[in-house]
Amino acid sequence: MNTSVVLAAGTGASWFFTIVGVLIVIALLVLLWTSRRRLARRPDPPQTRQPRAGSWKRPGDDDPV
Repeated sequence: MNTSVVLAAGTGASWFFTIVGVLIVIALLVLLWTSRRRLARRPDPPQTRQPRAGSWKRPGDDDPV
């Protein structure tokens, strides 16, 4: 078999994989776009100091046993 026959044998599958690859890229771009829109609509965190901010203790850890 010469190389032109070998290369021509896989053209049917290559179109299928090209279309599947393009659809995957489009799906990933749509997911990225929708997640960015969802993050943009999320409210900002409060800028004031919150109670127990930076604490690693649970509320009952200071009680004597």
